[in-house]
Amino acid sequence: MNRLAMVPLVATLSVAIAFNVVSVSVLRSLLERPFPYPALDRVVLVRDARPADGVHQGRAIATADFFDLRTSVPALTSLSAFRASPLIITHGGADPERIEAVAVTSNFFTTLEITPMVGTLWAADVDQAGRDRVVVLSRRLWHTRFGDDRGVIGRQVSLNGRDAVVLAILADDECYPPGVDAWVPLPITDAERSDRTTQRLNGIARIASSVSFEVARDQLNATARRLSALFPATNTTRGFDLLPLRREQYEFTMPLFGLVQAAGVLVLALALVNVTAVLVAKWLDRSHELMVRAMLGASGHDLAALVVRETSILTLTATFIGIAGAFPALDALRASLPAGIEKWVNGWMAMHVDPWAIGVGAAIGAGMTAVIGGAVTVSSRHRTLAPGVGVRVTKRRSVLQRGVVATQVGLAAALLLCAFVVVDGLSRQTHAFAALMPDRLLRFTVTTPAWRYADDVGVSAFHVRMIDGIRALPGIDSAGLMRNEPASNVPSPVLLFERRDARAPSAADRPRIDVQTISPSTFAVLRLPVTSGRAFVATDTADAARVAIVSQSAMRRYWPDRDPVGTLIDIDRDASSSRIVGVVGDFKLNWYDPEPRPTLYIPDAQAPARTTAVVVRTRLDPIAVAPHLRSAAARVDPLQPIDGLEPLAASIADSLSPVRVIERLLAIGAAIACLLAAIGVFGVLAQAVTQRLREFGVRFAIGATSRSIAMMVLRDACITGAVGLLIGVVSAAIIVHLAAAAVIGVGSVTARPVTVVIVCTFVLVLVAAATPAVRAARVDVSALLRT
Repeated sequence: MNRLAMVPLVATLSVAIAFNVVSVSVLRSLLERPFPYPALDRVVLVRDARPADGVHQGRAIATADFFDLRTSVPALTSLSAFRASPLIITHGGADPERIEAVAVTSNFFTTLEITPMVGTLWAADVDQAGRDRVVVLSRRLWHTRFGDDRGVIGRQVSLNGRDAVVLAILADDECYPPGVDAWVPLPITDAERSDRTTQRLNGIARIASSVSFEVARDQLNATARRLSALFPATNTTRGFDLLPLRREQYEFTMPLFGLVQAAGVLVLALALVNVTAVLVAKWLDRSHELMVRAMLGASGHDLAALVVRETSILTLTATFIGIAGAFPALDALRASLPAGIEKWVNGWMAMHVDPWAIGVGAAIGAGMTAVIGGAVTVSSRHRTLAPGVGVRVTKRRSVLQRGVVATQVGLAAALLLCAFVVVDGLSRQTHAFAALMPDRLLRFTVTTPAWRYADDVGVSAFHVRMIDGIRALPGIDSAGLMRNEPASNVPSPVLLFERRDARAPSAADRPRIDVQTISPSTFAVLRLPVTSGRAFVATDTADAARVAIVSQSAMRRYWPDRDPVGTLIDIDRDASSSRIVGVVGDFKLNWYDPEPRPTLYIPDAQAPARTTAVVVRTRLDPIAVAPHLRSAAARVDPLQPIDGLEPLAASIADSLSPVRVIERLLAIGAAIACLLAAIGVFGVLAQAVTQRLREFGVRFAIGATSRSIAMMVLRDACITGAVGLLIGVVSAAIIVHLAAAAVIGVGSVTARPVTVVIVCTFVLVLVAAATPAVRAARVDVSALLRT
């Protein structure tokens, strides 16, 4: 075969193989091996498994339950716990900095079998009083804060005003939970050990090597039933569940990247059809050569070996190029996320083309060799038969060509329609924050540690002074506080509550609701309308009667038949009741929420949060206003750091980065499919026109015009394309229907995407058929008739 003719075929297969190797590498890195811990399959999260309002919460467990599980579930050889504990770190003359940290039990690192890259981890008695002033740092923090100075090991730093000794540095891929930069011991008091009401601990454990996952879950369920009988007030409906650590991010990433892998399969199928069709046509054109070889004594085995050998050279070359091209393609994909966001995605920075992915690429190449070689061998063997079979072969070739065109168009249409619907659905998710008008919003986080602000009164006073100082700046429309800002990519805290006029049977049966602690001006900042009652006011202080506001989604769920304004609720049985004074509009906190979550708002003055987000709406460019916000906060407390000061639009863009990657990959897959389909349709039609040149000459001789010949070629292409398009649209509708049940944001196949795909597909077919049609219209009749 002409080497130049092989180039487009090799390129077609190489692109398909590279796309699939990249998608497999992404799936393995993010889902199969998100952490490098030994025996990762046996590391599990221990969670509260109670369904609440039809939603599986997977929340934290109570401290007393944790200690019971430690002693009652022998299948868990090492059960440890952690909980969020943001810190303010200072050392030397450097500015204070707020860092994400967790407090962990003494066996946390041994449970995960973590080995530090620098230093040594703490001893087993570190959680005892007086021995807990130590800290382990991430490599990220060590690099940015200490310049990779190994001398920091053994040095003291200040954490929330207390000295702590740096013991070790963990590699970035060893860090758990994602995004954490420091680990400190978790001291647990005697009072906390007996607390079954407050659920604050996140459990993580290893299952014994001799015990199955099912046995461990059975032991956990047995303990849950025993605790339910012993403590009915808190544990009646409480259960526990195990989640393999590697599956923690499956809920969102697996369906999304599964779509990318499905797109890769379609691209691969399209490339296979294209190359097979072209090679079959080329070997059919070499039928004279094959007959001469047969007459000279070549056996069927010899001819088959010739076909397979030449086909193998092409596919093996494409396999090598495809696998080699996957390396830079994966590097470009990994670099596409914004700087810093990668620490929140388990396994992202460790993503690479591993031997397993290379094996997949090699297997794809071997499979292509077998399929293409077999198809070409079977097709070309018929031309070595006796004279007289030419008509039948010509008819068979015509049917084959039409089938190939229909298959190419169908695969391209199916992938294009699926990508259109999925990308459109994901784009709607990314526009979930548009109603907030984030272009003029800034956000930052502030933490008020207990060593500087001992009680809620001090925290609330600091918040009021800071907000007043910000609102006094020129160009500021409004400023407010909220516990969890939009696009944080973390869920809001959840509280149990109960209506005074509809008591729950027990404390364990009380409904759950997301809670936000806000300032009176927060609704104005977010442009959320108060649809009933009133908003919070400055007089809703700690000394005033407790009040709350609910979202419209909360009203629909918990007060479907009445306006809740005026209703008394108990947020905690030991606290005084709160009166609902208003209903406010909804907004989606995070893109992955199918709908806005029911939310309860509490005034910051009555329950101030030590770590809170500040959101500011400005009439000026947010970038220009940012330095003034930092100065205003420093005037209130020069030692109080603010973290993550940036436009809210930038925070939203960062939180949506994984979605953008999926959109980009699907768009690339659809574009590749369209290009391959156009090339394939062009190649098949061009081959068909070449084979029909004598027919066209005869038609010209009996009165056909150039226009009629060209229209005949275009008409045949469009009819065949319409058949493929119908098959592709039906297939895509089935795929989208199945995907919508598993992937948040995937819509349905409606008239708009179908119309777009039909138009695009027919344009693709017409463009691909245009050149063969023009060639058919320009047939030299005299030259054909002379032959």
